[in-house]
Amino acid sequence: MFKLWNECVIVDLPGLDGVQIVWTPAEAARLLSEHWPVSHGSAYNAALNACTDALLGTASEDQARQAFVAAAKEAKIKMMR
Repeated sequence: MFKLWNECVIVDLPGLDGVQIVWTPAEAARLLSEHWPVSHGSAYNAALNACTDALLGTASEDQARQAFVAAAKEAKIKMMR
């Protein structure tokens, strides 16, 4: 079982009903790979790598969260938290 982030990230992704409340690198990686509105950009690539690395245990959950937030900002995705 993966650790939960200390604080969730709430994003409003186009094409999905309602906001998405993200608590783990696994959830973030799924959103990035399956539902992200863009599949390019340095922050996007860094977030996908950081989330995958956190799942493998070679990066911290906090690094993955920070990278996910940066990818959301890069893609101009509305964040509530």
